[in-house]
Amino acid sequence: PLMQVAGAELTLERWLSDCGASESLSEVVLALGGACMDVAERVRTASCDSYSCFNEHHSDERMSGVAIDLVAEQLMVDALRGTGCVAAVSTPLDPLGCLDPAGQYSEDVDLVQQRQRRERLSGSVPAAVPADLGVLSASVDPLHGSSIIDTNFAVGSLFGLWRAPSLLNVTGESLLAAGACTYGPRTTLAVALAGSGGVAEFLLVPGDRAGGGGARWLLANRYTSLGEGALFAPGNLRAVTEHPGYASLIAYWHENRYQLRYTGGMVSDVMQLIVKGKGVFSMPAAPGRPPPARLLHEALPLAFLAEKCGGASSDGRSSLLRVPVERLDQRTQLAVGSAKEVARFDEMVGPAALAVETE
Repeated sequence: PLMQVAGAELTLERWLSDCGASESLSEVVLALGGACMDVAERVRTASCDSYSCFNEHHSDERMSGVAIDLVAEQLMVDALRGTGCVAAVSTPLDPLGCLDPAGQYSEDVDLVQQRQRRERLSGSVPAAVPADLGVLSASVDPLHGSSIIDTNFAVGSLFGLWRAPSLLNVTGESLLAAGACTYGPRTTLAVALAGSGGVAEFLLVPGDRAGGGGARWLLANRYTSLGEGALFAPGNLRAVTEHPGYASLIAYWHENRYQLRYTGGMVSDVMQLIVKGKGVFSMPAAPGRPPPARLLHEALPLAFLAEKCGGASSDGRSSLLRVPVERLDQRTQLAVGSAKEVARFDEMVGPAALAVETE
């Protein structure tokens, strides 16, 4: 049953108030929650072929025929800009598109492609947002796993929020909040706050056709424990052919009869650990190759959620929450789950080897 307070269902807005979240933080989290509702509808009605999914069955002609991940990005960024509380926004598709002027550009970002994306979506995302626009900065992965929507696997959105004018040099330890929305048989939004323990899971409940209100997020569960258990989700499995340590770790899990649960959608693959309260997700780098996970957009929000439940995270050396964001497109290894399993990852896989530089 949905959790209730004084006979009433506990909404996301009420939960944020009860947790003592500031007005600006509450407004931004609620805006992202609203955007996730919109993304859920676009995912549910996406037209897909074997290669990609598009937004075709929707009344908004501006986004008709646009790839679903670009639509999700636009919905999220528009929601954040509408709050007036956000100074900097970064997404995987456009890591610098809404960065405040103090940010630094990395050499491998194609600014021409970014400009074309903005123009295709009506040009509503500026190249820079004034630093005095607000007090928060946001990292958003609007639709992680978009390549598996056509198979009807669960996909998700991730976000992290900081009280800072820029996302450069922040760490996960200074996160104000992080969240993960999962679009599957159920649509759920998991949120954790810096000043509150555990992870709260909200269920998207449709509006009352009789006029009782629109769709809303209602508190369904609280997760406070991520302990030991024989469950593993091995990302980047191809690395076992080049990484003896990862091959040995996979063999250990098999030999000890761990349960394999992996879909290729990182959001649901990690969220299952929080829901089940056990297990580990791993994504190492093959020696000489760049690490696979995006630190800012993927690793930090997921690590924050896992550690808020009493679990652990690591880049193969230490907690991911201690790793500073030195580049907005920075990559990292990723292990999240129970403390013992993450420690086993550190021992058997270890830090990522530096990528080989080509001449």
